[in-house]
Amino acid sequence: MRDTNEKRGPASTPDPAHATEASVTAPANRQPGEWPSITAQREKWRREHARRTWAYGVIKEHLAAQPTPGSIRGVARLWCRDITAAADALAQERQNQEHGA
Repeated sequence: MRDTNEKRGPASTPDPAHATEASVTAPANRQPGEWPSITAQREKWRREHARRTWAYGVIKEHLAAQPTPGSIRGVARLWCRDITAAADALAQERQNQEHGA
């Protein structure tokens, strides 16, 4: 069984499928053979990595400022709750747009 308490940091190379920008590998009304260059893909991944690293650093700083182990865990749960709520709201908004509601 995998230890779920292992220390983890931001992804070293963001998965393009989970990028905040439209994925460089996802079709975007392209014809066969019309793919972005490797350089463009790498630059997009580099920007995404920088964004994730920055966000992770901000959260980590906030957690480190907490006075007790219990408050660190409590604040972490609040971060998780807020991020999940934001993701749910955005996903619902996107779904509504796709269905023309």
